Amino acid sequence: MIISNSSPLILLARINKLGIIKEIYKKIYIPKAVYSEVIVRGKEEKYSDAFIIERAVDDFIFIKELKEENLRESKKLNDVIGMGESEAITLAIQERAQLLLIDNLEPRKIAEVKNIKCRSTPGIILEALHKEKITVEEYKNSIIKLAEYAWLSGDIVAYFLEQADKSRRKK
Repeated sequence: MIISNSSPLILLARINKLGIIKEIYKKIYIPKAVYSEVIVRGKEEKYSDAFIIERAVDDFIFIKELKEENLRESKKLNDVIGMGESEAITLAIQERAQLLLIDNLEPRKIAEVKNIKCRSTPGIILEALHKEKITVEEYKNSIIKLAEYAWLSGDIVAYFLEQADKSRRKK
Protein backbone atom coordinates (compact mmCIF):
# COMPACT_ATOMS: atom_id res chain seq x y z
CA MET A 1 0.00 0.00 0.00
CA ILE A 2 1.19 3.49 -0.91
CA ILE A 3 0.19 6.51 1.20
CA SER A 4 0.51 10.12 0.06
CA ASN A 5 0.75 13.45 1.77
CA SER A 6 -0.61 16.62 0.15
CA SER A 7 2.41 18.12 -1.59
CA PRO A 8 3.19 15.31 -4.08
CA LEU A 9 -0.43 15.36 -5.27
CA ILE A 10 -0.54 19.14 -5.58
CA LEU A 11 2.84 19.42 -7.30
CA LEU A 12 2.20 16.58 -9.75
CA ALA A 13 -1.20 18.06 -10.62
CA ARG A 14 0.39 21.49 -11.19
CA ILE A 15 2.93 20.09 -13.66
CA ASN A 16 0.28 17.94 -15.35
CA LYS A 17 1.84 14.65 -14.19
CA LEU A 18 -0.67 13.39 -11.60
CA GLY A 19 -1.37 10.40 -13.84
CA ILE A 20 2.11 8.99 -13.28
CA ILE A 21 0.96 7.98 -9.81
CA LYS A 22 -1.56 5.64 -11.45
CA GLU A 23 1.06 4.47 -13.94
CA ILE A 24 3.60 3.59 -11.25
CA TYR A 25 1.58 2.63 -8.19
CA LYS A 26 -1.88 1.75 -9.62
CA LYS A 27 -3.56 3.26 -6.54
CA ILE A 28 -2.65 5.30 -3.49
CA TYR A 29 -4.35 6.14 -0.24
CA ILE A 30 -4.68 9.43 1.58
CA PRO A 31 -5.99 10.21 5.06
CA LYS A 32 -8.96 12.53 5.60
CA ALA A 33 -6.72 15.45 6.60
CA VAL A 34 -4.92 15.28 3.24
CA TYR A 35 -8.28 15.18 1.42
CA SER A 36 -9.37 18.26 3.39
CA GLU A 37 -6.13 20.15 2.71
CA VAL A 38 -5.88 19.30 -0.97
CA ILE A 39 -9.46 19.15 -2.19
CA VAL A 40 -11.81 20.84 0.28
CA ARG A 41 -9.56 23.82 1.10
CA GLY A 42 -8.06 23.83 -2.39
CA LYS A 43 -11.48 24.20 -4.00
CA GLU A 44 -12.43 26.92 -1.51
CA GLU A 45 -9.27 28.78 -2.58
CA LYS A 46 -10.12 28.03 -6.25
CA TYR A 47 -6.85 26.17 -6.92
CA SER A 48 -7.14 24.34 -10.23
CA ASP A 49 -5.05 21.44 -8.91
CA ALA A 50 -7.77 20.70 -6.32
CA PHE A 51 -10.28 20.04 -9.09
CA ILE A 52 -7.79 17.87 -11.00
CA ILE A 53 -7.00 15.79 -7.91
CA GLU A 54 -10.68 15.47 -7.02
CA ARG A 55 -11.32 13.79 -10.40
CA ALA A 56 -8.72 11.14 -9.47
CA VAL A 57 -10.48 10.25 -6.19
CA ASP A 58 -12.07 6.81 -6.48
CA ASP A 59 -10.10 6.24 -9.68
CA PHE A 60 -6.59 5.81 -8.27
CA ILE A 61 -6.67 7.97 -5.13
CA PHE A 62 -8.65 6.54 -2.23
CA ILE A 63 -9.44 7.98 1.19
CA LYS A 64 -8.56 5.73 4.12
CA GLU A 65 -9.65 6.49 7.67
CA LEU A 66 -7.41 6.26 10.67
CA LYS A 67 -8.52 3.96 13.45
CA GLU A 68 -9.47 5.79 16.66
CA GLU A 69 -6.27 4.87 18.55
CA ASN A 70 -4.16 5.95 15.57
CA LEU A 71 -6.04 9.23 15.30
CA ARG A 72 -4.93 10.00 18.87
CA GLU A 73 -1.30 9.18 17.93
CA SER A 74 -1.59 11.43 14.90
CA LYS A 75 -2.74 14.34 17.06
CA LYS A 76 0.43 14.01 19.16
CA LEU A 77 2.53 14.63 16.04
CA ASN A 78 0.55 17.81 15.30
CA ASP A 79 2.70 19.70 17.81
CA VAL A 80 5.65 19.24 15.46
CA ILE A 81 4.20 18.89 11.93
CA GLY A 82 0.97 19.63 10.07
CA MET A 83 -2.21 17.60 10.34
CA GLY A 84 -1.99 16.15 6.83
CA GLU A 85 1.60 15.09 7.39
CA SER A 86 0.89 13.58 10.81
CA GLU A 87 -2.14 11.66 9.51
CA ALA A 88 -0.21 10.44 6.45
CA ILE A 89 2.64 9.15 8.65
CA THR A 90 0.21 7.54 11.09
CA LEU A 91 -1.78 5.95 8.25
CA ALA A 92 1.47 4.57 6.81
CA ILE A 93 2.18 2.95 10.19
CA GLN A 94 -1.41 1.70 10.58
CA GLU A 95 -1.47 0.07 7.15
CA ARG A 96 2.18 -1.03 7.19
CA ALA A 97 2.58 0.89 3.95
CA GLN A 98 5.47 0.05 1.68
CA LEU A 99 5.95 3.71 0.76
CA LEU A 100 4.98 7.22 1.86
CA LEU A 101 4.94 9.99 -0.74
CA ILE A 102 6.02 13.12 1.14
CA ASP A 103 8.23 16.12 0.45
CA ASN A 104 8.90 18.21 3.56
CA LEU A 105 12.12 17.34 5.33
CA GLU A 106 10.97 17.38 8.97
CA PRO A 107 8.02 14.98 8.44
CA ARG A 108 10.25 12.76 6.26
CA LYS A 109 12.77 12.49 9.09
CA ILE A 110 9.98 11.54 11.52
CA ALA A 111 8.63 8.94 9.09
CA GLU A 112 12.08 7.46 8.46
CA VAL A 113 12.73 7.18 12.22
CA LYS A 114 9.51 5.13 12.29
CA ASN A 115 10.95 2.89 9.52
CA ILE A 116 8.68 4.24 6.81
CA LYS A 117 10.24 4.39 3.36
CA CYS A 118 9.64 7.82 1.80
CA ARG A 119 9.73 9.21 -1.72
CA SER A 120 9.68 12.88 -2.72
CA THR A 121 7.93 14.33 -5.76
CA PRO A 122 11.19 14.50 -7.78
CA GLY A 123 11.79 10.89 -6.69
CA ILE A 124 8.36 9.88 -8.03
CA ILE A 125 9.19 11.46 -11.38
CA LEU A 126 12.58 9.69 -11.39
CA GLU A 127 10.85 6.38 -10.68
CA ALA A 128 8.54 7.04 -13.65
CA LEU A 129 11.64 7.50 -15.82
CA HIS A 130 13.25 4.30 -14.53
CA LYS A 131 10.04 2.36 -15.17
CA GLU A 132 9.90 3.92 -18.65
CA LYS A 133 6.52 5.56 -18.01
CA ILE A 134 7.94 8.86 -19.28
CA THR A 135 10.72 9.75 -21.70
CA VAL A 136 14.00 11.40 -20.73
CA GLU A 137 12.77 14.67 -22.25
CA GLU A 138 9.47 14.50 -20.33
CA TYR A 139 11.46 13.75 -17.19
CA LYS A 140 13.80 16.74 -17.63
CA ASN A 141 10.91 19.07 -18.45
CA SER A 142 8.99 17.81 -15.42
CA ILE A 143 11.92 18.42 -13.05
CA ILE A 144 12.44 21.93 -14.45
CA LYS A 145 8.73 22.71 -14.24
CA LEU A 146 8.57 21.25 -10.72
CA ALA A 147 11.30 23.68 -9.65
CA GLU A 148 8.92 26.53 -10.57
CA TYR A 149 6.34 25.33 -8.02
CA ALA A 150 8.37 23.64 -5.31
CA TRP A 151 11.25 25.00 -3.32
CA LEU A 152 14.10 22.96 -4.74
CA SER A 153 17.68 24.08 -4.35
CA GLY A 154 19.90 24.32 -7.40
CA ASP A 155 21.82 21.29 -6.12
CA ILE A 156 18.65 19.20 -5.94
CA VAL A 157 17.56 20.22 -9.44
CA ALA A 158 21.07 19.50 -10.78
CA TYR A 159 21.11 16.09 -9.06
CA PHE A 160 17.80 15.05 -10.59
CA LEU A 161 18.74 16.37 -14.03
CA GLU A 162 21.99 14.34 -13.83
CA GLN A 163 19.87 11.25 -13.25
CA ALA A 164 18.40 11.67 -16.74
CA ASP A 165 21.87 11.55 -18.24
CA LYS A 166 22.71 8.45 -16.16
CA SER A 167 19.51 6.85 -17.38
CA ARG A 168 20.52 7.51 -20.99
CA ARG A 169 23.95 5.95 -20.47
CA LYS A 170 22.42 2.74 -19.08
CA LYS A 171 20.58 2.11 -22.33
